[in-house]
Amino acid sequence: MKPLLGHKFVIPSLIILAILIVGVTLLAPTDKVLGEATRMVYVHGAIIRVVLGTFLLSGSLGLIYLFSKKPALYDWSRIVQETSLLLWIPYLLSALISTLQTWGAIAWFEPRWLVTLQISVIAPVAFIVTLIVKNRSVTAALNAVVAATIFILTRNAGLVLHPIDPIGTSGNAGIIGAYVILLGLCALFAAQIARGLRFWQQAQLAKEMTKAQA
Repeated sequence: MKPLLGHKFVIPSLIILAILIVGVTLLAPTDKVLGEATRMVYVHGAIIRVVLGTFLLSGSLGLIYLFSKKPALYDWSRIVQETSLLLWIPYLLSALISTLQTWGAIAWFEPRWLVTLQISVIAPVAFIVTLIVKNRSVTAALNAVVAATIFILTRNAGLVLHPIDPIGTSGNAGIIGAYVILLGLCALFAAQIARGLRFWQQAQLAKEMTKAQA
């Protein structure tokens, strides 16, 4: 069991999960109206839910750290934030592709697209600030602020073309089931990225300690 939980299994597990995500996406049933475009909608919906969850988790951990000052909370807040930023890249790609497939063009006036663009600026800028400042309290506070900002932006975003919940309201058990499986796989993918970053962080600390003792 230990080899499966160790750092050497992180990359192989990410490859396996990526293959499973692709496989489920290709085998999942399609909607009568959207047709093959349904497949990218699956991926798009699953990734954004996971990414929003990781952003909120990072912010929550950062907020708790500010009061408890427990190093582990800070470490995981930072790691989960980095995971969110890494996952934001495939989310943007899925959003772009699914939008072009379903709407035929980018609807820049769509509130959800505007929120996406705002987050694409706010989150990376906040992360860059943490790299420059290199202060745990500032990093934790910024992670909490980013999470709160994202929550407010997504909660208040209206809808023009974007449907409220195309998968959930489809009424198709096959479509809903495939989406739930994809959601779970994407969540596991995010968890493995976070674990990989944690292992990398520990390896860097070990190197620094070795240099300091030399």
